[in-house]
Amino acid sequence: MKKLSVVYIAAVLSLCTLPLLLTPIWGEKNSAEKRDLAEFPVLIEDGAVNPAFSEELDGWITDHFAFRSELITANNLLKAKLFHSSDEDQVIVGKNGWLYFAETAADYLGQNPLSEADIRHLTTTLDLMEAYVSRHGGRLVFAVAPNKNTLYPENMPVYYRQTAEETNLDRLTHQLTGGGCASWPMPWNLKKALKNVREQTYHARDSHWNNIGALQAYNTLLDTAETPHETYAETNWEWQRTWEGDLDAMIFPKLVRDWQAVFHTEWTYQYTSSFHSEEDLLITTENKRGSGSLLIFRDSFSNALLPLLAQCYETAKFSRAVPYALYELENTPYDTVILEIAERNLRNLLMSAPIMPAPLTEKAEAPLETDAVLKTRTVNGYRHYYGYLEEADAENARRIYLRLSNGADVRYAEAFPIYESALLNSEEVQSSGFSAYLPADQTDGYQVSVVIQPEKQADR
Repeated sequence: MKKLSVVYIAAVLSLCTLPLLLTPIWGEKNSAEKRDLAEFPVLIEDGAVNPAFSEELDGWITDHFAFRSELITANNLLKAKLFHSSDEDQVIVGKNGWLYFAETAADYLGQNPLSEADIRHLTTTLDLMEAYVSRHGGRLVFAVAPNKNTLYPENMPVYYRQTAEETNLDRLTHQLTGGGCASWPMPWNLKKALKNVREQTYHARDSHWNNIGALQAYNTLLDTAETPHETYAETNWEWQRTWEGDLDAMIFPKLVRDWQAVFHTEWTYQYTSSFHSEEDLLITTENKRGSGSLLIFRDSFSNALLPLLAQCYETAKFSRAVPYALYELENTPYDTVILEIAERNLRNLLMSAPIMPAPLTEKAEAPLETDAVLKTRTVNGYRHYYGYLEEADAENARRIYLRLSNGADVRYAEAFPIYESALLNSEEVQSSGFSAYLPADQTDGYQVSVVIQPEKQADR
């Protein structure tokens, strides 16, 4: 019996140490989570023993030990089957093999509502952007990619109780429909268009739409932009298990791939930037068979849109940079400007203003003096004025202006109602902010102050 116990203990110890012993040969080389793995630490650093060597070695072993992905997959499969949960807090394990991005739960549960003032500020922000693009001969199209559980709530776990309250997306849609930007068409809420598709439009094991959803969004966007385009209605396609889901990679790095709709079509566009992947911060394309020009400010949902849009336009620029560089229209004409953002990130539109010259006017309706914290910096030849109002005025302000005065010459520049969170060291959206860019030579010799147009005077 004692001998058997020794054999058992030896077997268990061998099994536990086997992954570590095999690490130099079969250790993890790449991360399924699409992140950089820890590098092997240096023992001697700057002529002395590295005091963090032990901690860094532990991190390297954690990232590289043999069979890491297989063991993570096995552990999470067991938890998913038994408890509909995982060790990865960014992933919600749903029903029928579906996975959801945890950051969308707040929208689903109605736990992150924007204030009424914030919804109005979103409308004003879009209104100012649209007016600027129109003045430069372009068409602005704004589109929100719905959260997956907005379209497919049936596979969320039963302990997530969907709210009956309107979501931020629904409230913004009503605001846009009722005023502000209602004079120009926008497919701001793609939910209806995607629901009308018979096929599944989102990946079951990824947070994004699949190629079927991307195609529906593409056609809706370009219909709205009134841009002639190939609809691919007659293009043959088939389902193939080729997709590596982002949520799958977090908890099941060695699981079978997800289904993707693969279209049998020939792409003739070419990259004119140094292309590495669809995740690049900046991508430019050209297609001699296309027509017109496109500038799109986007997030990862537009990865699947990229080939469709690049094929349509003669030149296209895809940017993930924030703040949005709208000032490019000063020197480069674009027929279509698209602003695409995921539903879960709507709040981000109130945290950083687009870089574009604020519209100037010689008068503002009944401007009221206000106390404000006003800061400035220089960016790309612009003076950026930003800050926030005192709390009482913030509640009443519908429009916020910078007043530029130089003796008898007084002008007003409308500011975005945006609180520059990163510059003001805050991670929260606040309703008291303002932000405006002006060409530096237009502000030389002028005193700048902040005035507001009260709520009751600003209604259209």
